[in-house]
Amino acid sequence: MEPQPETAENRPGPVGGGCFLWRSLAIWLLAAPALGAVVAWMAVIAQSEFNFAPLVIFPLLVGVLLGAMLVGLIRLGQAGNRATAVVSTVAAVLVAVVGGHYFSYLAVGDDAETLRIAREALPDQLRGRIPKPPADFLGFLRQQAAEGRELHVLDYKATGVFAWLSWVVDGLLVLAAALALVVPAMRQPYCNCCRSWYRVIRSGRIDGQTARRLGELAGVDTGDCTGRARYRLLSCNGGCGPTAFELSWQRSKGDTSAVQAWLDANCRNRVMQVLDEAKAVGGKQ
Repeated sequence: MEPQPETAENRPGPVGGGCFLWRSLAIWLLAAPALGAVVAWMAVIAQSEFNFAPLVIFPLLVGVLLGAMLVGLIRLGQAGNRATAVVSTVAAVLVAVVGGHYFSYLAVGDDAETLRIAREALPDQLRGRIPKPPADFLGFLRQQAAEGRELHVLDYKATGVFAWLSWVVDGLLVLAAALALVVPAMRQPYCNCCRSWYRVIRSGRIDGQTARRLGELAGVDTGDCTGRARYRLLSCNGGCGPTAFELSWQRSKGDTSAVQAWLDANCRNRVMQVLDEAKAVGGKQ
């Protein structure tokens, strides 16, 4: 388990996510479902071309793929409102799940013309052997449920209500996997002034003495830091908020210790100066 950073109480950082904007919600309710449609198409290709759709694992993989794409879109679009992200994720998952069935329905529709020509050419030979193609999407789902779904568990085939239930479970697995990536990503610091996510502006390894000096400046306890440590500085795009300072090091017991503080402009400049001095000394050695 990763260590939980200790935050300096006298320097509070950004609280909560980004502010809610109706325009942002409208944009994301268009963009996120579009990603869902892309993932649905990719899932159908994987099932039909590669015959790859293991129970439970496949919907989880679909959810992970969709969640990763949504996180990338959130970062790229600088969307920081948590409610907007969750609602958009649910919409994207709904499109991905239903879209998978719909793309399969379209594939059946493409074959319907071929079947019609075959029936006209060989009416007696094919009568009763080829099922009638569904008239619409809902009819297709009903037909699929009636035919049953192979679950590959004890040779069980889910039919009727149980087939519908299995599809619902798949959808919930996709949603759970997508939210497992989106929700933690939305907990990262966000600046409402310039509407941007905090990003790493400087990072690296430093010696124990420099780490203790930085700890004193940031107001965090680094007493047991004797060896080399790793630091990170994070800021928003505009530099309008406090700067996040993170420091971690290996303890003598083998576990990792980590501290975090929020720096004002003066403290950040002093930390930068110490880092520059340490880099200069290290370059001369």
